[in-house]
Amino acid sequence: MTAATSITAIRPVVEVRAVHRQYRGSPPVDALAGVDLVVSAGEMVAVTGPSGSGKSTLLNIMGTLDRPTEGKVFVEGADTSAMSDHKLSGMRAARLGFVFQSFHLLHKLSATDNVATGLLYRGVSGRERKRRAQQALKQVGLGHRLKALPPTLSGGERQRVAIARAIVGRPALVLADEPTGNLDTTTGSGIIELLSELNDGGATIVVITHNTELADRMPRRVDVRDGRIR
Repeated sequence: MTAATSITAIRPVVEVRAVHRQYRGSPPVDALAGVDLVVSAGEMVAVTGPSGSGKSTLLNIMGTLDRPTEGKVFVEGADTSAMSDHKLSGMRAARLGFVFQSFHLLHKLSATDNVATGLLYRGVSGRERKRRAQQALKQVGLGHRLKALPPTLSGGERQRVAIARAIVGRPALVLADEPTGNLDTTTGSGIIELLSELNDGGATIVVITHNTELADRMPRRVDVRDGRIR
C-alpha cells in the first residue's frame, strides 16, 4: 500500500455523531437513539437489522435525505447541519449516489437516458451525459442493453441500471437501501457481487440489508437494534 493509498483509506467520507431521530407521535418514536458511525473512503459496509430497527432511517440521515433531531452528520468533513436545503440538494447531486429497493426508473426512457438523469443537475452537456451513461452501463455489465426500455429488462437488469445511475457521477459515497429486496436469491447475490466489484474499483459503499447471509460476505458489518448500533 502506498502512502497516498493509506491516506485515502482512512479519510472519512461520512461521519454520524451522537445522532438521534425522533418522530412525533403519542408516544414519540425514537428511530435512532445516539448513533455514532464513521465510514472511510474505500470501505464497503453492510448495515443490518430487523424491520423497524432504524437502519433505513440511518441511511436517510447519512444521505442527508432526513435531518437528525439531535447530533451532526459530516460528509467529506462538511457539517451538513449548517447547510440550507438548497445547499444540501446540490451536495447530494454532486457527492452522493442512491440505490433503492424499488428501481425508480422512467419506463418511457431507455436505459441510457435513465442513467443520464443522474447528471442532470451537474451542468453536463447532453452529449457528455449520454457518453458517461453508456460508460456506466458497460461498467455494470449492460453494454448490450443501452437502448432497452425498463419494461423489457429483468429485475436484476433494472437494478443494474439503477446502480449505473448512482455511480455515473462518480460520487464519494453510494448508499444502497435493500438493493436485493425485490430480487430472487440468485439475482440478489449477483447484485452484491457487482457492488463488491465496484468497491474493489475504489467506490465507497454502504448497503442496508436484512439479509444476514449477504451481509456476512461484506468486509464490514454494522448491526442496528432499537435505534442503536450493537
